Amino acid sequence: MNKKANVVIVGASGAVGQELLNILNEREFPINKLKLCATSRSAGREVEFQGKKYIIEETTDDSFNGMDIALFAGGKASLDFGPAAVERGCVVIDNSSNYRMDPEVPW
Repeated sequence: MNKKANVVIVGASGAVGQELLNILNEREFPINKLKLCATSRSAGREVEFQGKKYIIEETTDDSFNGMDIALFAGGKASLDFGPAAVERGCVVIDNSSNYRMDPEVPW
């Protein structure tokens, strides 16, 4: 039995965030709940994924509550919110180079 995951994408309004959605769709990734987050500039924008409309939320520490996987599309967001995602039990996948050379962060 495959468990469906609660997934949050940080940076969902940008090109990398949109590509992450495309990959999740192509791979038919088992999603229970999907949350799309970005900066305050993008909050409120509507995005369609698999026939359902999602409203992009402003990213906060609480964006990761109840989520299993946090996908960071890049930029400074992983520095600002990555630790909060880990503290809330998320597996964090970061597309940026922010933690690339950090020996405390696993590949």
